[in-house]
Amino acid sequence: MQAIVRAAYPADRAAVARARRFVRETLIGWGADDAIDDAVLLTSELATNAVVHARTPFEVICRTIGGSVQVEVVDGDTTRVLPAPGRGDDADRVSGRGLLMPVMLAAEWGVSYAATSKTVWFRLRTRASHS
Repeated sequence: MQAIVRAAYPADRAAVARARRFVRETLIGWGADDAIDDAVLLTSELATNAVVHARTPFEVICRTIGGSVQVEVVDGDTTRVLPAPGRGDDADRVSGRGLLMPVMLAAEWGVSYAATSKTVWFRLRTRASHS
């Protein structure tokens, strides 16, 4: 059974802390304690990117997928193209360095674009039952 929860936030820095809390509380509720620290760190980075670079309200979506939890940060900036998921070996680049974290911590991550939004997501494996 797949679980999904979502929360919307304004484009302000205080919203980043609320997004972290939302992810932490969601994963605690799902019993996914082994994924909390990485999920909160990655959510903080992606939510900060939404506030600083996209400058649009954003949404955080948490879902269970098999033995994993997936967190998505959706913003309204479709013009800023992010680097494709890679190996993270380009530490000298000036922009997109925060995206090295999902490369290092997540089982999978990616970016998808729709007509009115951009979604950056990551997936972490967990031992939780997601009940």
